[in-house]
Amino acid sequence: MSHRNNLYSCTKCGAQTSKWSGRCSECGGWGTLGEDDGAVTAQEVKRSDVKPGKTQSFAKLEDATAGKRLSTLIPCFDRVLSGGLVSGSVTLVGGEPGVGKSTLLAQLGLAMANAGKSVLYVTGEESPTQIRLRLDRLSPRIPDAFSFLDMTQADIISATIRETKPALAIIDSVQTLRTPTVPGEPGNMTQVRASAAIITEAAKQSGVPVILVGQVTKDGDLAGPRLLEHLVDTVFMMEGDRTQLYRILRVVKHRFGSTEESAIMQMTERGLEEVLDPSAAFIGDRPRNVPGSLVTCLTEGARPLLVEVQALVTQTGFGLPTRRATGADLNRISLLLAVLSRRAGVSFGDQDAFINVVGGVEAKDPSIDLALALALVSAKNDRPLPADMMAVGEIGLAGEIRPVPRLDLRLKEAARLGFATAIIPDAKVVAPANMELLKCRTVRDALVATGSHPL
Repeated sequence: MSHRNNLYSCTKCGAQTSKWSGRCSECGGWGTLGEDDGAVTAQEVKRSDVKPGKTQSFAKLEDATAGKRLSTLIPCFDRVLSGGLVSGSVTLVGGEPGVGKSTLLAQLGLAMANAGKSVLYVTGEESPTQIRLRLDRLSPRIPDAFSFLDMTQADIISATIRETKPALAIIDSVQTLRTPTVPGEPGNMTQVRASAAIITEAAKQSGVPVILVGQVTKDGDLAGPRLLEHLVDTVFMMEGDRTQLYRILRVVKHRFGSTEESAIMQMTERGLEEVLDPSAAFIGDRPRNVPGSLVTCLTEGARPLLVEVQALVTQTGFGLPTRRATGADLNRISLLLAVLSRRAGVSFGDQDAFINVVGGVEAKDPSIDLALALALVSAKNDRPLPADMMAVGEIGLAGEIRPVPRLDLRLKEAARLGFATAIIPDAKVVAPANMELLKCRTVRDALVATGSHPL
């Protein structure tokens, strides 16, 4: 009789090990290793009667996406899907609680049901009554084609999808699903993985597109094993502060199209609506002639987006200066402060520094570096920068300003909204009409060009 060894899997990256440890050796996560009850030993694999499979030629297969995309009737959602939902595809939508995931999917279900498409909504996280209240707020009439299934057992949901074959199935959320064939409570690593696999198999066999709602951890990653993201076809992340109007729907993974698209929406009484000109919306109410304020240009997929960065610098009241950032990476702020001190001669050692990216945007693009540095020095000197000036560029540890991708696209967007001066890296780029380009090699050069350097 063979002995069955226990296996432990990481809930963050899916790595397996035969011994438990407090820290995963692959991704470095603490407390993420748990016993994998569904593991199969090598002895069990050897005992099974395995026969070789029959191979087929790829050339004889038809294009699975040709002419078979299903429109969601929501233009921005269709755009990030590269045209619509593919038959049998599985899409995972993640985001923080309250960001608007369920609202967006309720709008999607109503739009398709009003067009005569049958939509199945699996209410795992909320009761059907709660969903009904949301639907009443979004639409004066709920079509009969919009049905629900109050169930969390993955096997029953899978059988229902196969039997009814709706045009779309929405499951909210995957962390509430469970299957009796796997031990453990809903939400643990083994249950999430097994339940998602059952739903994915049903989607592929029936040809029904399925949208799964996923929760996120405190670090912003999708909860559950990393294998969940590999199992599905498309992964969307909805970002934004619940206290702000704007939401950004980003494509993290897409097997049937580009990941260069994004949708910017705002929360209204009628649900989420696409912002047609997000740059104008983000900088429309910005203050003028205020120290520490400057506009930069990010890229959301292939779309340029102008945002305002604000800095506030004050004398510290304690021995250790305070650093706070909203919408920007705090580690990046510390790096920029060190570069300004060492390479440009502007010290912040005895001053508190606060950074804010207006509008609730998470600015992960390093092209924001130059605007942050100029805003910090402007706040320190209490000297405002011109209102029609913008800056874009990445700053290195040597104080150099490095080129950024799609610079010409960013400059055209800034010129469209009336900006007359741009501080940019020393790169070959044609200046848009009515815009002056100040090309700088180092952050010191940029401070001198804006009159901010203490010569």
